[in-house]
Amino acid sequence: MDRGLSHPAALQKSRCTEAGTLLAAPPGMKPAQLGSLGAELPPIEEDLAARVGIIFEHCPALHGFTVQDCSALPEEFRSLALERELVVTDIGVYPYLNAEQCEQIYNEIAVALLDFMFERPAAKQVLRGRTFARTLH
Repeated sequence: MDRGLSHPAALQKSRCTEAGTLLAAPPGMKPAQLGSLGAELPPIEEDLAARVGIIFEHCPALHGFTVQDCSALPEEFRSLALERELVVTDIGVYPYLNAEQCEQIYNEIAVALLDFMFERPAAKQVLRGRTFARTLH
């Protein structure tokens, strides 16, 4: 008889190893592929279009806006950039709105774009240099 396996600590270690192996790799199961982890996300352009559509729904006076690289701004305004890289500019509204209403529209745009950039790291490249306009039917 092998004394190493009859010792309680060795027997416990042997059982843990066997149980761990069985739990970690049940027969017939394959590990998930890394490429499928984000499969439930829509393509980035579709996601962006949906989010921008929601912005325009929430802000009926908004007719368009542009997202630019913050390097286009004078130095004193660069701290206002989203994620220290992008800035919302050229916000077009009609009819005329007061400053408080314009700030609410800016905040709506900024929060939606920040959420998009947080959820989709590639969003910064997709947003940079884009102009978004309301579609009139």
